[in-house]
Amino acid sequence: MERRRLGANGPEISVLGVGTAPIGSSPEWVSWGTQDEADAIAAIHAALDAGANWIDTAPFYGWGRAEEIVGRALAGRRDGVLLFTKCGTLPAADALSQEDNRPAAIRADLEASLRRLGVDHVDLLQIHDVDEKTPIEDSWGEIQRLIEEGKVRWAGLSNHPVERVARAHVLSPVTSCQEQLSLLAGPDDPGVLDFVLQQGIGLL
Repeated sequence: MERRRLGANGPEISVLGVGTAPIGSSPEWVSWGTQDEADAIAAIHAALDAGANWIDTAPFYGWGRAEEIVGRALAGRRDGVLLFTKCGTLPAADALSQEDNRPAAIRADLEASLRRLGVDHVDLLQIHDVDEKTPIEDSWGEIQRLIEEGKVRWAGLSNHPVERVARAHVLSPVTSCQEQLSLLAGPDDPGVLDFVLQQGIGLL
């Protein structure tokens, strides 16, 4: 499978990766219908056997269920597989979720992800969505500390407007932005597409 560099200094990734939101499906979270764990693991293995070398997951996907399944799928197969996860989207009492990108929340979210995935680091950590109450500088600074500690290799942003991407990029390079991009939906802020091209940021 063809591979491309993710951003200016990121890893080489296959042009197709494995998305895992549906395998977190449950009536208590978001339902894509019944998801069989054995089928999910077999699908991940099939993708890796076909040449995919990265898996994108998040604590939000089934509130950890997807990460746990990914961890089981990678038992004994971690070499050569890049793990991407996210942080900052937490359960809420009166809604599906809430955003908390304060440094302590980011750190706690990552530590829980590492336990579920059964690894000591992830390759890409992405802030999942915008937290209007927390300056991006505070959130991005904590992720840089996690990189320095060896718990994260690269850092990215998911579903963030160009203004916040630019503010983070000034502090330390943003490796990638993850955006909706299909015939049905584009990014919430189309300016992100121009910015990543100009700055050499990868696009997932």
